[in-house]
Amino acid sequence: MIADTLSSPLEPTVQPPSVQSFGNPSLGKEEFLTLLVAQLKNQDPLSPTNPEEMAAQLAQFSSLEQLIQVNEKLESQDVASSAMAGALNNTAAVGVLGKTVLASGDLLTVTGAGDETITVGVEGTGGAGTLTLYDDNGVRVGSYPVGPVGGGRQEIELSLTGEDFIPGDYRYELTVTNGDQPVTVQTLTRARIDGVRYGPTGPVLVSGGLEIPLASVVEIISE
Repeated sequence: MIADTLSSPLEPTVQPPSVQSFGNPSLGKEEFLTLLVAQLKNQDPLSPTNPEEMAAQLAQFSSLEQLIQVNEKLESQDVASSAMAGALNNTAAVGVLGKTVLASGDLLTVTGAGDETITVGVEGTGGAGTLTLYDDNGVRVGSYPVGPVGGGRQEIELSLTGEDFIPGDYRYELTVTNGDQPVTVQTLTRARIDGVRYGPTGPVLVSGGLEIPLASVVEIISE
């Protein structure tokens, strides 16, 4: 006997209708008022909208609108403040033309005149100093003892190294030790400003081949 195998019919697959979004999803004041008027026109006369719920919706929308307005005002103030800060920085940059400044950094220009100095801030009472120079490619030129260096702001003459350096731009490092303890040293770039360049991050002061961000200037020391 051959048994007939019956297969149950497949259940039809029902696809849920796709949901599409149209228009701007944000709700502004005009759109809210339009919806409110439509709601009032089409409400059931026998079961009108609860006035307390209506008042609560109006209060929420009013609070939200006020917050949006406050945020817009703050954003406009930020723009104005940034523009004012930029204008002040530009004015300050022009004001240092022809002056000598000290800025955070380790740049040094050797002119060949023999009167070059470096300016540093030394912590505590200071100690024995060693000056190391690097050329503009970052290659170490040499290290030179410069004798005892006191604490506080100090100017060290490059001639103390006993070397005649080729004119050009260098970077320097000063290490100071008190006994066997290292002393913290802040290196400063000393330069006479002869130009200003305006970059995306603000004014940049130019001194020969050196470029010094205005924000790094810590002191104007002479006319």
